[in-house]
Amino acid sequence: MWGVSKNMWGVKMNKMKGVARLGRMVAVVVALLSVVVPSEAFAAPRNKSQVKYVFYFIGDGLGINHVRGAELYNAKVHPEMANGGELSFTRFPVHTFITTHSATSLVTDSAAAGTALATGVKTINGYLGVDAEERPVKNITEFVKERGWKVGICSNVGINHATPSAFYAHCKKRSEYNYIIDRLIESDIDFMAGSTILSCSKSGLKAQDIVEQARAAGIEVLQSADRAAEVRNKRVMLLSDSLDRKSMRFATDRSESCPTIVDFTRAAIRYLEREAVDDGFMLMVEGGHIDYACHDNDAVTTFEEINDFSASIAMAVEFAERHPDQTLIVVTSDHETGGMAIGYSKYKMNMERLAFQRTSEEQLTLKMQHMRESGKVTWEDMQQLLSDYLGLWDKVTLRKKDEETLRRIFRDNFLQEGEKVVGLYTSNEKMAAEAVRILNKRAYVNWIGLSHTGAQVPLFVKGVGYERFMECFDNTDVPKKIAEVIGGELN
Repeated sequence: MWGVSKNMWGVKMNKMKGVARLGRMVAVVVALLSVVVPSEAFAAPRNKSQVKYVFYFIGDGLGINHVRGAELYNAKVHPEMANGGELSFTRFPVHTFITTHSATSLVTDSAAAGTALATGVKTINGYLGVDAEERPVKNITEFVKERGWKVGICSNVGINHATPSAFYAHCKKRSEYNYIIDRLIESDIDFMAGSTILSCSKSGLKAQDIVEQARAAGIEVLQSADRAAEVRNKRVMLLSDSLDRKSMRFATDRSESCPTIVDFTRAAIRYLEREAVDDGFMLMVEGGHIDYACHDNDAVTTFEEINDFSASIAMAVEFAERHPDQTLIVVTSDHETGGMAIGYSKYKMNMERLAFQRTSEEQLTLKMQHMRESGKVTWEDMQQLLSDYLGLWDKVTLRKKDEETLRRIFRDNFLQEGEKVVGLYTSNEKMAAEAVRILNKRAYVNWIGLSHTGAQVPLFVKGVGYERFMECFDNTDVPKKIAEVIGGELN
């Protein structure tokens, strides 16, 4: 009996040892798999997202330093703002950078960059919605329309300017404004908003003529954001209070009654949320005025336009709080403009010196021109103007060489109505441009030029599927990831 029992005990022990060895082998295999196979492989497929609402914000000309500069400016100039002047999007979970070059140039224009952000395809500067071989490519708004979604497009510059046009037009000349607006009218974009309708001068058509064409096509054309928000079962075109202006008034220049991109965004959300109650919607909002201010190298006007842009994004954030499991918010830029540098000298910044600028460089130019037209202008008159609207001398001490520069420009250029400083969208008085430049430098903000650069631009993402955007390295990646989150492939 003892012999038998001992034998049986040995068998039992061997089995237990075998199980232990097997357990250790399984543990080793699992450990190896955890190293070799990413944890996502064991998770549920990522294309199971329930995204229903997509917000796509494009700050035209917005660079990394513009974003950081705006927050530093707000902290000093707008102490009343929440969170120390922090912008609404800089704490999004994804905070990265993307490249912007076009198909043939390291420095893109807005048409090629807009096309990349709308279609995921590189093209030639000046082309819209077509690839480098001039072949039309599907954009993200057409992609979501195929899924039954509603679509809105908003901008505070012309509704058929380069960036918004990339989301509905397909042509090789961004300047073909009449052809482009015809494409918008015949499209199925539900809500469209912009400052005005741009028109080719050779066509003889004015904005009001094209408004009538849109109305004949069944589009409700309005100049009131509140009324536009309440339209039902019709396409809407919302324009600003003046069709004669190519863009809205800068934040630094407008009165309380002037429309803003914030008003347009609010109206678009109200309209789309109601009209898309059973489907989904995508809203693209362009802060086009950021680029205009950057082309003038006007830091204060740039920062205030970024604040408007941020306020628009805050509305999408508030919407996402009501629909947290269904909303995606993407914020980026088409390119950097101006080559802004902050704190470029002496390891310091004096953003508080910008608090005294009360108008844009563009409006300062108009004030100077009115002075000249009114008759004899003295140097003391000019000093008073620059003190009133920029704080020079009165609030911001000038260095001797800066005052000498302004005196020389006043004598040799202003009084003789000499050369202007010509940017992409404006032609400003040299006196105004130099005065703003001096104020910028007294705050330790500087610029390298009046045009676009090849710098990387920021990308901020929040909401459903945000983790996918960590894999974005170029502007063409962004719309592809949006399509991926929705559940499909773009081009």
